[in-house]
Amino acid sequence: MKRKRKEIKRKYRGIKKELVTFTIGCIICIVLVLSIGSIYLTYQTTRKSLAKSLKETSELVSEKITQKLEEYSVISESIALYMKGNAQREGNINIFLWISSSQYGLNSIDIISADGTSVVNGKSYEQDNTYLQAKKGTPFLSDPMIHKDSASFAYAYPYDDLVIMIEFPYSVFQKMIEDTKLGDTGSTYILNRDGMKVAHEDFSLVLSRQNDAEAVKTDQAAYGEIAKLETAMVNGETGFGFYHWNGDNRFGSYTPVKNTNGWSVNVTASESEFMSGVATSMLNAVILGTVSLILGVFVMIRITDRITKPIGQVVDSIDQLSAGDLSIELHMKRRDEIGGIGEKVNEMAGKYRDIIYDISGFLQEVSYGNLTVQSNCEYPGEFNGIRSSMEMIASRLNDTILNIRSSAEEVNSGAEQVSGASQALASGAAMQAATVEVLSASIVNVSEMTGKNSGHVRKASDYVKQSALRVGAGNQHMKSLHSAMEEVSLSSEKISGITKMIEDIAFQTNILALNAAVEAARAGSAGQGFAVVAGEVRNLSARSADAAKQTAKLIENTVKAVSEGKKRTDETAGILKEIADKSILVEQVMEEIESASLEQAKAMEQILEGLSQVSAVVQSNAAAAEESSASSEELAAQAQALKQEVAKFKLFEGN
Repeated sequence: MKRKRKEIKRKYRGIKKELVTFTIGCIICIVLVLSIGSIYLTYQTTRKSLAKSLKETSELVSEKITQKLEEYSVISESIALYMKGNAQREGNINIFLWISSSQYGLNSIDIISADGTSVVNGKSYEQDNTYLQAKKGTPFLSDPMIHKDSASFAYAYPYDDLVIMIEFPYSVFQKMIEDTKLGDTGSTYILNRDGMKVAHEDFSLVLSRQNDAEAVKTDQAAYGEIAKLETAMVNGETGFGFYHWNGDNRFGSYTPVKNTNGWSVNVTASESEFMSGVATSMLNAVILGTVSLILGVFVMIRITDRITKPIGQVVDSIDQLSAGDLSIELHMKRRDEIGGIGEKVNEMAGKYRDIIYDISGFLQEVSYGNLTVQSNCEYPGEFNGIRSSMEMIASRLNDTILNIRSSAEEVNSGAEQVSGASQALASGAAMQAATVEVLSASIVNVSEMTGKNSGHVRKASDYVKQSALRVGAGNQHMKSLHSAMEEVSLSSEKISGITKMIEDIAFQTNILALNAAVEAARAGSAGQGFAVVAGEVRNLSARSADAAKQTAKLIENTVKAVSEGKKRTDETAGILKEIADKSILVEQVMEEIESASLEQAKAMEQILEGLSQVSAVVQSNAAAAEESSASSEELAAQAQALKQEVAKFKLFEGN
């Protein structure tokens, strides 16, 4: 039994295991959510910060270029004004231009008149694209002008009918992009409207006029992502994007440059350098989550031990209770729900002990015959039904024993009465037996006489049957004669019909003979032979008619004689039929007399048999009466013994 309880106990999952599993799952989920959330927020925050920083940097470079161009515009205006005010002093213009170029770090400054020639040295600019664009009335910045291993830019500024052409070195933009470099891996470069590099930290790209939009056509894998970003730059868009370049993941922020011919600046940096903080944050989040998980599991195990250990004690106590062991005493110094459960288990075990002891004492008193016993324990709730059932059993058993005692007294009294009646019945049965023997002898004599009468009636019945048979035979012969007379009468009628037919034939033959004679007479001598034949035929028909008449008279007489014989035969048959009917009635009466005699004989035999049975029954009753008398005496003795046994019970005889 204990092994079975242990096997059942193993099937249950412990609360401690469930709590630890649930808590670890929750902590893991929380740590994962917090770590992933922290990493995601750090990544997004860093990305947004980088995007903002790079955007501000690219905008700063764009503004610097714009400011530099505005500065060149101011210089150009001052030179144009100076030119307008000192038109007659050519020497002074050259000196002024040289001093200005040196002062502002320019390569050269030239003034172009309305006819496209230089005011300074007479150079023609009619084929110069920068001059042609500025002549339209808008300042224009040229693409890099390559001079072997160096490069410079030209800025044409229109003023009235003059165009001021400023040439400045590549170092102006190179210094700008170097000053805005981010970190160790950052870089800044400028594209023109065709996607060509006009300023880059790698000066060789500028000298080679490198264009990623063209390079992608031959190497999609290497230039695909950067070409897509630079296409957005060429289209004048502002934005932030990631791309892969030379095995490195990079990001850049691009901004168009104002007052230029579609230039755009892009500030880039390596993702690994600036996103390293995110990786560090991820590592820190994982470490912090792992430490939190370990601490949470340790704390949860301690808490679950404190919770589940008392519960395990309660479970063990309930196992003992279910096995019938009520000697349970839990000692828990707790004031929470678990302590309340322990107190309730102790209280339940004590209540069960009181109920079982009360039931045991109650049944023991009943086994001793004390049916007046009462329960001395309070049965709570559904257990009150047990108390009611026990008291009802004792009450029902008390009533049953009282009824048995009363019945035993009545059985004793009845047994005495049965004994007296049995003796009287035995004496009366003896007298009945003697009377039945005398009656049986008388019935035997009557039965013998009835048998003789039945024999005489049987002989008379045989004689009547023989007479009836003879009358029947005569009646059959008479019926045969009557049938023969009817046949003769029918034959006579048929012969009369034949005779009538012969007369008709003779009449027709006579007519035919007359016709033949007439025809023979008409024929003359040729018909004489035929006339002789006709005469003979007429004679023959006459004789046939006479014979038929005589035959008809004879048949008529015969028919009359037959009719008279038939009449006599019918009368004789009727008389014989009446005799036969009377003979049948006599035969039926004799048969009824014979049957009645047989029934009387059988009735006598049945009466005789019944008397024999009555005699046997009377004798059996006499023997049974004697046995009943003896049994009633024995019953009286058993009833007395039953009264003695019932007297051993202690009964409650109140109402």
